[in-house]
Amino acid sequence: MKQLHMIEVEIDVPALYRFLHMQGMTHRDDDTELGYGVHAWLGAALGDLAPQPWRLLMERHRPARILGYASHDASSLVQRLVEFGEPSVLRVCPEPHLMIASRPMPAWREGRRLGFQTLVCPVGRKAGTGIEKDIFLIHADAQDDGVELSRETIYCEWAKERFNRYSVTVDSIRLTGFRLVRQERQTQPVNGKRKFARIVRPQALLEGELTINNSADFTELLRHGIGRHRAFGYGMILLRPPSWAEVRYFQADSV
Repeated sequence: MKQLHMIEVEIDVPALYRFLHMQGMTHRDDDTELGYGVHAWLGAALGDLAPQPWRLLMERHRPARILGYASHDASSLVQRLVEFGEPSVLRVCPEPHLMIASRPMPAWREGRRLGFQTLVCPVGRKAGTGIEKDIFLIHADAQDDGVELSRETIYCEWAKERFNRYSVTVDSIRLTGFRLVRQERQTQPVNGKRKFARIVRPQALLEGELTINNSADFTELLRHGIGRHRAFGYGMILLRPPSWAEVRYFQADSV
């Protein structure tokens, strides 16, 4: 099994929008997340070396950056970008030797307790139709009228099930942010051509504490991420020391 690395890539956002314009993604609405755009740029810049899962952070008073997990370190990513990146791609990360960094992830011991944060897109396939839908709405559809449901409870239980698959015990979990976002996705090809469709999906920020029961499984959880749409900026698990109740990784406007 290859060593897992945390990757950090600083990006020039105006250059990213110019790159996306060249790809036919011309709009720039504040309520549309950049998940597909960053996904497209990562593919063009790094190909199969691109980190996944990843998360885009747009914080006040510091450059925009992508954090992610990958099986290759910064030197491999820099080499790929410098050797094969087109000019419009390179302009998004114009100084890759300075703007791409990495560190190997440790082998976490069993029984270790950690704090976590993850930005997820909590959706599922509706039984019968297979249509992708907010899991809160799927539960609501299955309930009798008048039954009150908790979005936080449903999202947290959904996440706990996915942590448990990797021998992780979730000691506490809470919903600390929620909004509906517009996402841009390519449609299935028609007559050999694809179009961009805009859909609305839930975005939830979950935080809590966990206990590792199997070190190898936990590394695979970090490598895999939580939920759907991991290629588009969701599901990356960020770690911190436990019991930092008043500490947050990022500003409230991070996406």
